[in-house]
Amino acid sequence: MKLQLNPHRVAVLSLGVTAACLPLYVVRWHYGPLPTTLLETLIGITVLTYLATLWSEKRLPRARTPLDIPIGLLLLAGVISVIDAPSQVTALGIYRAYFLEAIAMYYIAVDLLRDRRDITTFLVIMGAGIAVYATGQIVSFLGAVANHHLNLSAAPAFLNTSPNDDAMYLEPALAFAVGFALFPSRARERWIAAALGALILAGVIVAFSRGAYLAIAILALVLVFGAQSPRWRLRALGVIAVLGLILIEIPFVNRRFLTLADSVTNRESLYRQALQMLSHMPITGAGISGFPIRVAPYRPEGQIIHIYPHDLWLTTWSELGLLGLIAFAVILIGLIWRAARALPSSADIARPLLWGSVGAAILIAVHGLFDSPYWKNDLSVEFWLVAALQVVALRSRRLARTDAEGAARPQAPELILEDDARLRRGADQGQREVQRP
Repeated sequence: MKLQLNPHRVAVLSLGVTAACLPLYVVRWHYGPLPTTLLETLIGITVLTYLATLWSEKRLPRARTPLDIPIGLLLLAGVISVIDAPSQVTALGIYRAYFLEAIAMYYIAVDLLRDRRDITTFLVIMGAGIAVYATGQIVSFLGAVANHHLNLSAAPAFLNTSPNDDAMYLEPALAFAVGFALFPSRARERWIAAALGALILAGVIVAFSRGAYLAIAILALVLVFGAQSPRWRLRALGVIAVLGLILIEIPFVNRRFLTLADSVTNRESLYRQALQMLSHMPITGAGISGFPIRVAPYRPEGQIIHIYPHDLWLTTWSELGLLGLIAFAVILIGLIWRAARALPSSADIARPLLWGSVGAAILIAVHGLFDSPYWKNDLSVEFWLVAALQVVALRSRRLARTDAEGAARPQAPELILEDDARLRRGADQGQREVQRP
C-alpha cells in the first residue's frame, strides 16, 4: 500500500516542531561563510513545506491580516536602520532573524492553521517543547542548589545566557495555559493546561526574574478585575494575595528582592544614557545593533557595556528609530485591544486563544518596562506566533458567528412563496403523469 502524505499536514507538523524548538537558536554553525542556527534551519524547512502546500493546492498565499500596514512600516524602519547601523553586516543578520524570518512565520501560521485539528496539532507540539524547556530550567536550578553553586544574581539558565531570558520565553506560554485552564473548549483541556501552567510557573519562579514576577502579578489582577461576578472577584483576589505572600516568603525569592535597589540604580543610569543618546538622534535612533557604540559617549567610565537599554520601548526606539517604535507600539497595543474587544462574544477554541494572546501581550508589555522581550531570536519568533494565534482565533470566531447567523436567519417571504409555487408545480406535473394512459 502506498503511503500518501498530505503536504498541508506536513507543513503544520513542521510549523509545530519549529515553534517547539525556538530556544535551539543557540546551536550554531556555518554554511560556508554564512552563519546559521538550528532554529533558522527549521524555519527554512517550514518555509519549504509551506511552499509545497501552496503548489499542491495550486494557489497563492492568503496574505491579508489586520497587521499588514504596521508590519510594512516596521519592515521599512528596519531597512532604514540597517543602512544607518554602525555595522551593516551585523545589522542585516539581526534584521533577517528578528524580522524577516519571524514575520514569515507569522504569515505561514495564519495561512496553515485553518481549523481545530491544525490548531490543536500546533499547540500540542509547541506545548511539549515548552514543557521540556520549563523542566530544564527547574533541573538547572535544582542542580545548582545540590552543588551549592546557586548565585541569585546570576542564577542558572537553561540554554540561555541569563535566567531572565528563560522567564521572558516562558511567559507567553503561561498566558495560553491559563487561558485554556479557565476557558477550555474540551473537557480534558483544562487539566492538561493546568498541569502545563503549573510546570511553566515553577520554571518562571526559579528563574528569579523580578520583572517576570511583576508581569505575572499584573496579569493576575487583570484576570481578577475582568471577572463578571463580584463574589468570584473577591475570592480570586484573596487567593492571589495569599499565593503572593507565600511566594515572597520562599527564602530564595525573598533574598532576590533584597537586591532590588541595585537593579533599580543600574537601570535608572542605563535609561538616562539611552534618553540622552536618543535626544540627539530621535528619528533614526542608533541603528540596529548600534546602541553599545552610539551610547558610549554618555556611558559612565567603568560601567558594564549593555547591548540594549533593558527596556522594550527604548530598545525598539534605539534599534528602529521613531517609525519603528510607532509601528511596534501599534502592533502590541493592537493585540491587546482587538482580543479584549472580541473576548466577550467569543466561544469554543477562539476564547482561550484570545485570552492567551491578550495575556501574552500584557506580560510582554509589563516585563518590557524592565527588559527587552522581543530582541532575541526565539522571543521575536514567539511574539509573531502569538500574533498569528490571535488572528486565527479572530477568524474562527468570525466564521462561527457567520455560520450561526446563517442558520438562524429566517427565509425571506418571497423565497418561501417561490418554493411553495415550485412544489405545487411539481405536484401537478406528477399527478398529470399518473393520469396519462
